[in-house]
Amino acid sequence: MSLGIILSVLFTMQTSSIGNDTILPNYLEDIEIVAEKNISPLKSVDARTLKLNMEYMHYLPKILGEANPLHYTQMLPGIQTNSEYDAGVHIYGNESSHNIISLGGVPVYNPSHLLGFFSVFNSTHFNQMAITKSAAAGDGYSCIGGIIDMELKDDVPSKVKGDFTLGLMSSQGTLQIPIGKKAAIFTSLRLSYINLIYGSLLKFEDSQLTYSFGDVNLTYLQKINDNQTLHFNFYTGADFAGYKSSDADLDIFSNLESDLGTEWGNMLASVHWNYRYKYGNIKQTLYFSGYGNDLYLRGAYNFELPSDIYDFGYRAEGSYKNLKCGISLINHNITPQTPSYGNDDFITKNKVYKQRLLEASLYARYSGTLFRNFKYDIALKGDVYTDFNGYSYQALNPYVKLGYESALFGDIEFSYSNQHQYLLNCGFTALGLPVEFWIGADGKHKPQISHSFQMAYRRELFNGKYDITLEAYYKKLYNQVEYNGSPLDFLNKQYSLENIMMCGDGYNYGVNVMINKLTGKLTGWVAYSFGRALRRFDIYGDKWFPSNYERIHEVNVVAAYEINDRFNVGGTFSYATGTPFTSVKHFYLINGNVLTEFGEHNANRLKDYIRLDISANYDFVKKNGQTAGVNLSIYNVLCRQNEIYFGLKFKENTFKFQGVTFVTSILPSLSLYYKF
Repeated sequence: MSLGIILSVLFTMQTSSIGNDTILPNYLEDIEIVAEKNISPLKSVDARTLKLNMEYMHYLPKILGEANPLHYTQMLPGIQTNSEYDAGVHIYGNESSHNIISLGGVPVYNPSHLLGFFSVFNSTHFNQMAITKSAAAGDGYSCIGGIIDMELKDDVPSKVKGDFTLGLMSSQGTLQIPIGKKAAIFTSLRLSYINLIYGSLLKFEDSQLTYSFGDVNLTYLQKINDNQTLHFNFYTGADFAGYKSSDADLDIFSNLESDLGTEWGNMLASVHWNYRYKYGNIKQTLYFSGYGNDLYLRGAYNFELPSDIYDFGYRAEGSYKNLKCGISLINHNITPQTPSYGNDDFITKNKVYKQRLLEASLYARYSGTLFRNFKYDIALKGDVYTDFNGYSYQALNPYVKLGYESALFGDIEFSYSNQHQYLLNCGFTALGLPVEFWIGADGKHKPQISHSFQMAYRRELFNGKYDITLEAYYKKLYNQVEYNGSPLDFLNKQYSLENIMMCGDGYNYGVNVMINKLTGKLTGWVAYSFGRALRRFDIYGDKWFPSNYERIHEVNVVAAYEINDRFNVGGTFSYATGTPFTSVKHFYLINGNVLTEFGEHNANRLKDYIRLDISANYDFVKKNGQTAGVNLSIYNVLCRQNEIYFGLKFKENTFKFQGVTFVTSILPSLSLYYKF
């Protein structure tokens, strides 16, 4: 797509006489300057932060009828390629729980629906998504990973607007309703009905899987005056999944003659006030954010495994020219995983362990110029943390960045940051169900710490048509936690948080390259990542192991092509080396209980992961500001049976430890859309 900028200037000076001198007319011929419009959906704010335009989601494959923004962050360099049953976002080798993922700056816990195809982010409800790959003191958050934020719309629409999609598995709609010239309501709704049409495809190891979800976004925008803006934002969503074993192919749960189910959901409410003035702005946010889940088994043997976390928080931030200061106060209320189990005659309930925590931070950031083209950015954040049971922790988090900016040679920067994180996340994920739980740092579980070093280089090429980015990073991590054992541990022995959590240290390092095409009918990017994420845990001595989600090599391609004004196509391609897993050496079935003996931790790897998805949109109506069309998306066009994890399998009294693949090799989606 090109934008022609035509400038025609004609200077005519009329003839005049002074004495015998005559000034003849002078003409400057027409000048035409033509430049291509930058329509890239991905823009670099700086070396740490990218912004992805949500309107671009329309041109990418809509798996199950929707393009999930979190899925496309995983196509960026340095961010873990996702696979089925794992919706995590692993940035620079970190755990997904090391990130802050937020709506309008308010953290959301477990921001994904089942299998990672859907996230809590309805893309049509938001302006853009900001991805900061490495959190720093000046961001004001206590996390050792990155920050992903869905930015709220801040412009009042001139008229009522809508964006609706009707698919075979789910439907969604967004309305933008102006209330006068200074206020508006934005509301979005999504519902799934996967089992109505695709129930036969929802098989998990030959057993039936049922699933549904729904969520609602509601935002009220008030422009108080030209300088002040007020947002009221609300989100709620719920998921329900069930797993019924077949008689022909028994597994662990059918052996217990029970049905497995889980339900989980989020709720968020926030108020945002923003005041802009000549030299900066002031922002304040008051919020509530909560999340809970419950995994249950019902039948001959019953158990429940509930957990939850909910926060009350306040953030204030002000800037004046190059100085920014802020404060953050969060009251965390946590119930970690607490199982109950037994049969109809006797139920065993573990003691419920609840935590009430306070996390307070004060931070400041200053940026300036050392001398021509040399920039610096320094920040410091101070933390005070307590669990109200006698444990407290204080920390300082410094950040420093030095950079050189040149229109000719490009921009290069070096940075260091030290971060602390006080919420830990753990839980088994082999079934692809959201059964992770949160726990706050206490006397037994120390805060997680990172020391991060990063180098980045960025330059535009060929008159701004392309953008190239090079990154190198190293992160040293302390007090890391992982789940230790089998999902059935709580059925076979006394459950305790100490038994299921192993603690240790780690380090990540890697190099990333991305070429982003910024203009023209074809836009998108190609990214290559090399990365290692190594861990050492006390129970294994001094030996280092790869993390559960480490992919050493990754190649990701995202592209959209506009054939004409009505027809466009898009596609994504992912190649990644396999993730590690721990193989079983021996296993036994004794009195209905599974006893396993594992080999060396994460000494094996799955096969390489390869997937191609394609999409096509055709607008059969496009006039008077209205667009109606059809989208066809195909997931895994190559029909590759990618291994997701290795699991224990029972079949006719035979034991197998084998690779598990997705429920179907190829998944087409058809949806209708209408915009006005």
